[in-house]
Amino acid sequence: MKRAYLLNLKLYDSADARFPLDFDQVQKRKKSILAEFLSLDADEFFMVNLFGDLALPKHVAEILSLLPWKGKFRLKDENVPLEQFSLPSHVSLLDELTIEFMSFSSNPVEAELPSFLIEEDGQLLLKRASTKGCRPIQKETLSLPEEGQIAYTLEPVQEERLEQVSQLQIHVLESYRSVEKETVRKLFERAPEKLKALLVETLNLQG
Repeated sequence: MKRAYLLNLKLYDSADARFPLDFDQVQKRKKSILAEFLSLDADEFFMVNLFGDLALPKHVAEILSLLPWKGKFRLKDENVPLEQFSLPSHVSLLDELTIEFMSFSSNPVEAELPSFLIEEDGQLLLKRASTKGCRPIQKETLSLPEEGQIAYTLEPVQEERLEQVSQLQIHVLESYRSVEKETVRKLFERAPEKLKALLVETLNLQG
């Protein structure tokens, strides 16, 4: 018997809405991963934590309606009380796992390379999803993110540097104008980024 495992996809999760992610875009990516998982050649499909903490009953019903009749589905979820839903005959709840999961995740927000686990004849195979991840990574230096990462910085960035930062695919939470007063320019250039932002705000208030 061939079994396929989907772990922690978490459709409709609060983590998907955190900076710098776009919630709707993340859901499209996750649904693409789910569609690929459902297309796998397997007899049983195990899905652990398919839903996130923002999943509403209509979301659960929609996803359950997508499960094909080609195999048996076993579900276990920490975020949604699936026992309260009317499940199709080929879908059942899983009390516990009979296999220890390897260190992997099918969630693109958690992993640069979302994966599935395939079990056949006692052998385990980790299969990479074709959809790449969008894992948020905070950057402290200006450098390109690696594959499957969404880079961001929490440090305020001068408006003059926004184009440079954008070319490096780094999302910026806050920007500020550079100081124009020559009397403080040298001090300003040597100051840390957070102090620069505070100094600019103070000067703006002073006119």
